[in-house]
Amino acid sequence: MQNGLLLIDALNLIRRLHAALEHEQDEQRRIERTQSLCVDALAKLVAQFTPAYMAIVFDSPSKTWRHEVFPEYKLGRPPMDDLLLESMPKFAEVFRFNSWPCLRLTGWEADDLVATLAYKASLHAIPSMIVSTDKGYTQLLQYPNILQYDYFAKQGYDPQWVVQKYGVKPKLLPDYWALVGDTTNHIPGVKGVGPKSSVTILEGKSGLENVFDSLSEYPAKFQKLLEGQLAHCQFARSLVTLKCDVDIGIRLSQLTLPSH
Repeated sequence: MQNGLLLIDALNLIRRLHAALEHEQDEQRRIERTQSLCVDALAKLVAQFTPAYMAIVFDSPSKTWRHEVFPEYKLGRPPMDDLLLESMPKFAEVFRFNSWPCLRLTGWEADDLVATLAYKASLHAIPSMIVSTDKGYTQLLQYPNILQYDYFAKQGYDPQWVVQKYGVKPKLLPDYWALVGDTTNHIPGVKGVGPKSSVTILEGKSGLENVFDSLSEYPAKFQKLLEGQLAHCQFARSLVTLKCDVDIGIRLSQLTLPSH
């Protein structure tokens, strides 16, 4: 990844490694071991991708714009362990000690910050590798020079992978999730519409508006399910679509790794 940008979804990595140490009875020791595992993982990723730039992106502890417009957002998701949550500044401190830039912006999820950084880099033909198991990032594969990597499965995601997995291209994933729903984040889709139906509905269409403009072309069962659902679908799509225009207030040069 020559002169590329390595983007780490911090909480995704930390929580996964912390969960793997559930047998550790001493909570403080568990946190310390998680930090150690994170440092090992990040060192491996830097060695693997040899980026020129890097950002380990943390979620804001405060509520985000998605919670404001949709209070049920992420409802029912298991809360983070209290001690682990309190340790987040310490994790960032440990990462910075290793000269790895960390980033957090009040009121914003890591997803939107990662999306903005990757998108802006892509505009300048700088390749980005997003390290996360969160499938929400795969919508960004519609842009050139952006790829995703699952550190735990040792698997990379590209546009072809998206089509094989979901049956639609990356650009249509927000429309697809608006129809199917995003259970991880507690965002409801259209009742009665599943993954296969969504692929059929979106086939040959440019998006939701195109679908609803041509409802009469669909079989009666789809017409019945979709009737009057456009506004709901557009709202759901707005929630699952990652923001690529957050005013983060940093320059790419500030994310340069010391060896560059």
